[in-house]
Amino acid sequence: MDQIDRPVFDVDAFLDNLKIGRNHVIIIGLLILTMLIDGYDLFVVGLVLPAISRDWGVAPSAFTSVFVAQQFGILVGVAFFGPFADRYGRRTTLLICLICFAICTYFVTWTGTPAELTALRFVSAIFFSGVIPNCVALASEIAPKRMRATMITIVFCGYTGGSFVGATALAFIVEPFGWEGAFYLGAILPLAVLPLLYFFLPESIRFRATRDPTDPRIARALQRMDKSLRLTGDERFEVQEPARKKGARGPVTALFQAGLLPLTLMVWAAYFMAFLVNQMLNNWNTTILNHVAGIPLGHVALLLSLKTFSGIVGTASVGFIMDRFGAGRTLPFFYIVSAVMISALAFIDLGSTTALIVFVLLGYFTNSGLAGLNAQAAMTYPPRMRVTGIAWGSGVGRIGGMLGPIFGGALLAGAPDVTIIYICAAVPELFAGVALYMLGWFGLRHRGDPDEPAVILDGTMVKSAR
Repeated sequence: MDQIDRPVFDVDAFLDNLKIGRNHVIIIGLLILTMLIDGYDLFVVGLVLPAISRDWGVAPSAFTSVFVAQQFGILVGVAFFGPFADRYGRRTTLLICLICFAICTYFVTWTGTPAELTALRFVSAIFFSGVIPNCVALASEIAPKRMRATMITIVFCGYTGGSFVGATALAFIVEPFGWEGAFYLGAILPLAVLPLLYFFLPESIRFRATRDPTDPRIARALQRMDKSLRLTGDERFEVQEPARKKGARGPVTALFQAGLLPLTLMVWAAYFMAFLVNQMLNNWNTTILNHVAGIPLGHVALLLSLKTFSGIVGTASVGFIMDRFGAGRTLPFFYIVSAVMISALAFIDLGSTTALIVFVLLGYFTNSGLAGLNAQAAMTYPPRMRVTGIAWGSGVGRIGGMLGPIFGGALLAGAPDVTIIYICAAVPELFAGVALYMLGWFGLRHRGDPDEPAVILDGTMVKSAR
């Protein structure tokens, strides 16, 4: 049947008006689990670093190259896996990445020098890079428009939860099983979840429609979501963004078209600053608190667990706040408060009750800001280039992430001082808030709505499929 003669089915209208049901719960649950595993495997080195340092008899600052290599590996990975996922699918990319980084995580237990660990974590990080953008894209493309930011940030709770699992590993696994036990767990988890993803995680319907609007698998997927739907499979399934035309610009090139260039630059600036702070603190916080401030590891685990738990609450709630009040109005506030909380750590007694409160607030606002940033990126870019937009923004963030551990390592290797370290971390967090404020200002000035980006694709102005 000729495409012109086919009846048209509006996929966006169907998904946006569909009530939250069993399929949504299953997909979001699987994405949360996947993000949790990715978060654990990415942050586990920083959490067990003191144990590795003592076992190998090497100063903590000697592991700076490990953290830099991880960020560089993610940067390399997103440059490849973003366009790969926008071409071959989100689900396929996730499965490949999980298998590969599980194998790499296992082989960490064979290493015995910082150089060996650096090389292996670089390779691992290439595959870590494919998880967050694809999970965020899948959540964005299954969610109704009215709940898009909420669902994205709920999924991102898994990533934050990975740090919580890591803090638990610090308290209950490293002591009896050694630091190697934390990496055995990191290898087992992705392999355990793989069958669930293979059998129960479907490919994005919106993605399929942009690749081939006559794909008969779309009809079957839609009918699984609504049993009352009557489709023959001969329909033309359309989304807000037109299907890609032959010879159209690729997703990477489209990031720099006139309609998207200012938005892309501001999103990149926010990613850069936010990741610089996040990686500096996530990789060095245990060492700063234990080695520099003299806080016992048990109390450090308590502080980081509280921070992570409040971060999960913040991540889960920020999407609702964004959907209710708009990202352009809320995200800058989260980053500014986060900068204030980081600054507070420079002046309080880190062993006091006040420190517990500050770490709770820090976890809430820092993780809310990161989750909200990913949601904002997903809402900025349409389906044909969504994973590429998220991945390349994250890639720019990883450049900042590489500088964070270098800066923190330099401070630790020189004259370590808690006040200087935390003040230095607060400044770029504040700059991230300014970049997001400018993003909202640009949207309000040029479109009348800071949360509804309009982009140019192949010469046609369209609204972002949110």
